[in-house]
Amino acid sequence: MYRVMDTDVGKDLVTGQYVEAARWAASPSFDGCPINRGNLGKTIFDEDKMSLMRAIQGAGVSSPSLPGYVYHENRSEIEYALTGCGRQYYPDGSTHQVQAGDCMFHAEGQPHRLKNMTDVGIELCIGVNGSATERFPGQLGADRGRWDQNEYYCRDGGYRIAHRGQGQVYQLWCGAATVEAVLETPGLSSGRVVVQPAASQRGGFYVSRNADEMALVTAGTGLLIFPDEVFALHKDIAYYIFADQPYKIVATGDRPLHMLAYWSVSAIANVQCASALLTEKK
Repeated sequence: MYRVMDTDVGKDLVTGQYVEAARWAASPSFDGCPINRGNLGKTIFDEDKMSLMRAIQGAGVSSPSLPGYVYHENRSEIEYALTGCGRQYYPDGSTHQVQAGDCMFHAEGQPHRLKNMTDVGIELCIGVNGSATERFPGQLGADRGRWDQNEYYCRDGGYRIAHRGQGQVYQLWCGAATVEAVLETPGLSSGRVVVQPAASQRGGFYVSRNADEMALVTAGTGLLIFPDEVFALHKDIAYYIFADQPYKIVATGDRPLHMLAYWSVSAIANVQCASALLTEKK
């Protein structure tokens, strides 16, 4: 099983249909914590193990509105800043500047707030472990949710900020591709994948035996090949590949193929890749 989406227009490339949830729309309000209309969002994938969203915060917008925070009761998230510059705020008083290329992790129940500090939009790529349809708890005012105001969350791994180039780099395809392990957390890991021009996975199809994989293409071109269909990869194309689904990736063009990828395991090295046996229909 697999899914492929053109996230720019919200089109499911497998079925040929447009998906309403994958079109840009004002982010919905949630109980006690209204969202400023300067926020736009779309849900690309909404699966049991992982989901993928894109969001834009307008100039000067704080999400959620001041002085509130948001937390996700049953899921953790890994967010990449694709464009723009902002500042993350936490109830323990700590703040962190984030800019394009940075990555943010928030564990289940970790309150957080992002404010756009510039006059241009911040665009985010957001991966979560579990369904994207969970509501967003949180409250405004003195009581901002169910957490201890004196708890220092960073000490317990409640949040992390990862800058480009700080993660361990794994060599793939005999050095023709790399993945920088940006954040590895229980049940959700993510990395920046770079595939050199004209490179491909050697041999036939591959499968992941124990993990779902999803990715958003941020630059370059390539092909995503399944036993029954081929899809062109370019900026804003996203895919979701379920465990045991045979596939193959090929980079095309004269520039590297760049992707932000997520796996439903606690460490990228734990993904169990193997050559695919095409005896079973997927």
